[in-house]
Amino acid sequence: MVKIANVLFTTDFSEDSAYALPYARDLAEKFGAKLYILHVINNPISSIYGEPHGDYLAMEANARNKTREMMSKYDSILRDFPNHELVIKEGDVIEKILDTVQEKSVDTLVLGTHGGGALRHFLLGSTTRKLLTSVRCPVLAVRHPDRPAATK
Repeated sequence: MVKIANVLFTTDFSEDSAYALPYARDLAEKFGAKLYILHVINNPISSIYGEPHGDYLAMEANARNKTREMMSKYDSILRDFPNHELVIKEGDVIEKILDTVQEKSVDTLVLGTHGGGALRHFLLGSTTRKLLTSVRCPVLAVRHPDRPAATK
């Protein structure tokens, strides 16, 4: 029988990753597993953290603050599922996800993936592709149903 004790859900705060959260939660609930929610700050001047202001150190501090603010929403969303933990890391996304998989003894990784044309597939699908070939556990990649399927 498959044993899943730890599930890792990664988020970039996009609609695509939000769509994958129920899959991660259901998996954790069905197996009585702990659910880890991970965000990696890779680029502190990214638009997800708001308009960049000040020097680079100020932008890093802003990214950390905005990330804590956005991550706290998961505590509200998962208030009736107490077996979860928020994790924030900084650095290379792939490297930090792989580190977290090892540190938390993750049994299954759940992430939202972006569908679409060749450019989106190249830029955003490459993270999923790299994880599929690098991570030591099964990966559940969830595509938002409103996204177009990749074309040949």
